[in-house]
Amino acid sequence: MDIQYLMRQAKKLEKAMAEAKETLSALSVEAESGGGLVRVRMNGKCEVTRLSIEPAALGASGAADLSMLEDLLTAALNSAAEKARAAADEHMRKATGGIKLPGIAG
Repeated sequence: MDIQYLMRQAKKLEKAMAEAKETLSALSVEAESGGGLVRVRMNGKCEVTRLSIEPAALGASGAADLSMLEDLLTAALNSAAEKARAAADEHMRKATGGIKLPGIAG
């Protein structure tokens, strides 16, 4: 096995990973719950960049509406995090797809 070739491939992989990580903050996904009552936008680093709540989500019955709103927020945040992770994984897979390293599928 050519150690120089492996070193070059490792450097290419390191560079590709660094570039891909930099672009993750620009990646954006959006999720909603409650038929759009709650919307969450997240970047590829799973950081919430925007949260919007429709006024209709803040009903007049107090505690019951608060509980519903908490459930809607939880659902929207979890959905956005799942989408952000999937998008980030795909982005990283594309960034490193051309590099062949022993023992690593690509």
